[in-house]
Amino acid sequence: MKVWFSGIAITWLLSCQLQASEPVIQMCYQPLTQPAVLKSLDPANNTVQISSDSADLSGNQTALFNGNVEIIHRDTLLTAPSARFSRNEQRIFADGGIEYFDSSLKVSAREFSADTLNSQAQIGGAHYQFIAQAGRGYADTLLASPQRINLNQALFTTCPLDDNSWALHASDININAGEGWGSARHAVFKIRDIPVLYLPYLTFPVNEQRKTGLLLPKVASSQLSGLEFELPYYINLAENYDLTLTPRYMSKRGTQLKSEFRYLTPAHQGILQLEYLNSDNDKPADLGSRYLGHLSHRSDFTANWRGYIDFTDVSDDAYLTELGSDYTNQSDTQLYREATLAHYGERVNSQIRLQGFEILGNFTDAYKALPEVRLSSARPMPIISAVELDWQASYAHFSNDSALISSANRLHLEPTLRLPFVTPALEFSAEASMLYTYYQQDSNLDAADITANVQRALPKIRLYSRLNLEREYDWFGEPALQTFEPQIQYLYIPYRQQNQIGLYDTTRLQDDYYGLFRQNRFSGIDRINEANQLTVGWTTRFYDNVDNELFRFSLGQIFFLEDPTTTADNLTDNLTATDSMLASELIWHWYRRWYFSAASQYDIEGKQLIKSNASLDYRGSENTLLQLNHRYSRAVSGLEIQQLGVLGAVPVAKNWQLIASYYRDVTNHRMIDANVGVQYESCCWAVRLVARRHIRVNLDTSIDNALQFGELDSSLSLQFVLKGFGDKAGFGVSDMLSNGIFGYRRPYLLTN
Repeated sequence: MKVWFSGIAITWLLSCQLQASEPVIQMCYQPLTQPAVLKSLDPANNTVQISSDSADLSGNQTALFNGNVEIIHRDTLLTAPSARFSRNEQRIFADGGIEYFDSSLKVSAREFSADTLNSQAQIGGAHYQFIAQAGRGYADTLLASPQRINLNQALFTTCPLDDNSWALHASDININAGEGWGSARHAVFKIRDIPVLYLPYLTFPVNEQRKTGLLLPKVASSQLSGLEFELPYYINLAENYDLTLTPRYMSKRGTQLKSEFRYLTPAHQGILQLEYLNSDNDKPADLGSRYLGHLSHRSDFTANWRGYIDFTDVSDDAYLTELGSDYTNQSDTQLYREATLAHYGERVNSQIRLQGFEILGNFTDAYKALPEVRLSSARPMPIISAVELDWQASYAHFSNDSALISSANRLHLEPTLRLPFVTPALEFSAEASMLYTYYQQDSNLDAADITANVQRALPKIRLYSRLNLEREYDWFGEPALQTFEPQIQYLYIPYRQQNQIGLYDTTRLQDDYYGLFRQNRFSGIDRINEANQLTVGWTTRFYDNVDNELFRFSLGQIFFLEDPTTTADNLTDNLTATDSMLASELIWHWYRRWYFSAASQYDIEGKQLIKSNASLDYRGSENTLLQLNHRYSRAVSGLEIQQLGVLGAVPVAKNWQLIASYYRDVTNHRMIDANVGVQYESCCWAVRLVARRHIRVNLDTSIDNALQFGELDSSLSLQFVLKGFGDKAGFGVSDMLSNGIFGYRRPYLLTN
């Protein structure tokens, strides 16, 4: 909503317009029951219908009605003990404890008068309450017409009856539905009848329209930046684009200006963000100004042509960890940059892309693809009988001035013949492919032993089959369903020497259960793993009688029919995929609100656990969440990581909750991240106090040093919300638990 004082507009998000979708308000607020007669009224019927116990007609011009008077006009209903209707004036008068209803409002008042000819009404001593959403109030006088409502000496609150935790008082409120805005004069916010804020003039929305003005301020505090204060200013430039300017004051660093420009047209949409800090008081003067730029753009030129841009740039590597941003995480170590133009045709799909990464911190720079062109068949083409031809081709130019290979050109062709057979119970496919790749590589060093031209041709054969079996069973006297889904894959790719090919866009992928059935265990095509292997797996699921999944278990393994060839990899530090992996996944809704999940990957040949995660969850309600989790990985940037976490929210008294999370590095015996907060939340207001302590990200040190010796940062925040007259978004329990490094989530969903 918009609030004006001294000629300046302040924007308030009037959440009372969204109450129907807010479970907390629905739980507190019981919708009023409308009289049954309202359901059959016709808004287009201009006839005045009056009924009562008795009536007295005077000269066929004036009628007096007494006892259980009901007056119906269009889609409104008025009930009163007595009323008078003047035919000459076309006016209705009623007093003595009246009730007025329409589709969205109930008003109880001491007197009522209406001009039926001009559709205008005046209500005195009006106690009003919304029908379907939270919101009530009082007005000495309420004047209403089809396009305008005026309230004198008015009060508004979203608190339930007999609860005056907060209220807005105003001497005069005007609502103009045609313009989409209302205004109030001499407005005072009161908490427990204590005035806390006076605004000479304010405006607020009554529909979806937007207006230029100041947004709600943000206040925070941390050891890195000190006391922070943000006051966004929203500028409604046009119906389809706007701008938000946000001065951000940091007591330790200075004043930063943030901007956000949004636009939307039938063919284009996007957002542009710029942040600028002229000088950082906490940094050496020679660092200069600090900035961040971000652009996200999408274009749908036609039904077949699309474009996309995602670009982020920062002034220095420590910008995100020290200043943060709304579009990146403080723990990000790289910034992704991409520009893509794609065409989707009837026979051929094509794409040209420029791709790069800005690496933050003391890490090796990545290659840029300038450009990368991809072509592929839009759909399989029938060849002979059921045999289909599918194909793809790509060209990419890579560059990295700091790498041993400074630039490279890569051409890749991959035609595939496929014989598919798919039914609801059985799926089978046989594929034969030829993978041809040609490289031209240039080195920065003349003496470097780099092969300038490399060709690689690899045939690939894949046979895949899957069954879908199911049976009915008895689940404690209730009918239920069990499925069994075995699948098997044979993959053959001969060995080729690849140690003279650089790594441009390739790394080892994770071998979770679904990853066992990949055709290549690497991302990109700079490495294609040798394979003469059989992958066997199965999944079983149990469903109750309403199709809720109670249990799922998957188990699979890669069996080598021939031992893979292992050779030294001159350029890639022994990047290989020669391990026989056993992978499993378990999800078990084992008792009412209790859930257990786990996943693991085990190297059969090396007889060692590669990765695992497990969690025990209790989801009692929106306000009761508990989770105990454990995560282990043998190789994260060359390090073994083992972490234990506990988090949750527990009600401790009526309307009071304790919210906390704690993560510990088991390997280095230290805390990683901890949050503790206490929250009070009633139907119409809420307050939260949160303390946080976590490892401060330092990209200039290695992960090992950061985990063992990284400094800790502490912060304290206080958040206060008046529901119905402020932004409730971000005040839920799950949101608070997501503010930490790891957040509330199911660990088994973190696999790729």
